[in-house]
Amino acid sequence: MALLRVEALHKAFGKQQVLKGVSLSINKGETKVIIGPSGGGKSTLLRCINLLIVPDSGRVFLDNEEVTGRHVNISRVRSQIGFVFQHYNLFMHLTAFDNVKLGLVKVRKLNEKEAEDRALKALKDVGITDDLIKRYPAQLSGGQQQRVAIARATAMEPKIILLDEPTSALDPELIDEVLKVMEDLAKSGATMLAVTHEIGFAKKVANEIIFLADGIVTETGSPEEFLASPKQERTRKFLASLNDLKSESGGSAEK
Repeated sequence: MALLRVEALHKAFGKQQVLKGVSLSINKGETKVIIGPSGGGKSTLLRCINLLIVPDSGRVFLDNEEVTGRHVNISRVRSQIGFVFQHYNLFMHLTAFDNVKLGLVKVRKLNEKEAEDRALKALKDVGITDDLIKRYPAQLSGGQQQRVAIARATAMEPKIILLDEPTSALDPELIDEVLKVMEDLAKSGATMLAVTHEIGFAKKVANEIIFLADGIVTETGSPEEFLASPKQERTRKFLASLNDLKSESGGSAEK
């Protein structure tokens, strides 16, 4: 049985239809990657799953419970879904340590000692060293901030982690350190649904790649079949554009 199941999700902003009946599922321990052009609905989909945006219609199930139900406890649902944003979303007035500890105390209701121990472990797991944990976000690099954000999500021990283009705001030299953390998470058995155009990451750890364009899932497949022989012309053009972009930046689409 799927850990996360999305059924026929629709969302419009005014007259603009952003999601047009999106359906997908992910089993426990799987990593799935969503790619597609800007404006295709990728971020909106993740936010609907986490109830940061209320879908117009369709249903979302987490561990066989409908989280889009009328009387659902939204705070409880969000505590079960980790969310890593593109721009970190750390509290600038709190240290790295306190950013991770806060949710453990306020949401998970752990005592101070338990919260501190779990926060320290989560930070160390993503490579945040002792000399960095007491620094404020402004004193950290973008890659370090994003790793703190991942630690904040994993410390809550969520059922699934959603990642919304977690490397797109980073300088190229900082991307690898975040991708390494994501790869380690996938290999450890975490369940992840990631919006990213880092094809190398998808190739290494994804169970499935999902192509979302114009609010519709138009193609899915394992990394091997999806990247080697995409069925849709739109998919082929998009993958070619990613290769061109990587070449222009001096990188490789299969980094």
